[in-house]
Amino acid sequence: MKRSGRTTVAIVQFPDNRILLVKRRTPPFKDYWALPGGRVEAGEVIEQTVVREVKEETGLDVKIIKKIGEYHEEGFKDGINFDFFPACFLVKPTGGKIRRQESEIEDIKLVQPEEISDDLAFVHSTMIRDYVTMIQDNSSEFRKMRKTNRI
Repeated sequence: MKRSGRTTVAIVQFPDNRILLVKRRTPPFKDYWALPGGRVEAGEVIEQTVVREVKEETGLDVKIIKKIGEYHEEGFKDGINFDFFPACFLVKPTGGKIRRQESEIEDIKLVQPEEISDDLAFVHSTMIRDYVTMIQDNSSEFRKMRKTNRI
C-alpha cells in the first residue's frame, strides 16, 4: 500500500513551554509518539488543515503562531510505503479541552522539548529540533510575543 500527499503537522505549545505529543493508533508508525497532524483535504489550504487536525486529534482549538518549515517524509513502515510533504506550524491553544480521538490516537502527553527522544514518527524529531532552534534564535522576539499575549 502507498500513501502520499500534502500533510500538516503542529507543534502545540503551552505557556510552560511544554508541547503536545500523540501516540499513534494507526500505521504507519503505529504505537509511536508523534506531533498531531494529517492530510490536507480537497479544497483546504494548509492552515485550515493544521487547525482541523489538531481539533480532531486532541480536542483543542488552536491559533497559528508561525510556520516552522516544509519537510519531506518518505519511507516504508508497517507495510506502508509513504511519501508525504508536510508543513509544520507552531500553534497555541485558544480553547477546548484535551481529549484524544479514539480511532486514531492511543494517548496524549505534554512534555518539555528536551525530554523528547529522537524515536518519534516520521521526521517529527527534526521538526522539534527546528522549533527549539527557532526559539533560541528568536528568544527576544518570543518573549515580546508572550508579554503581548500573541503566543
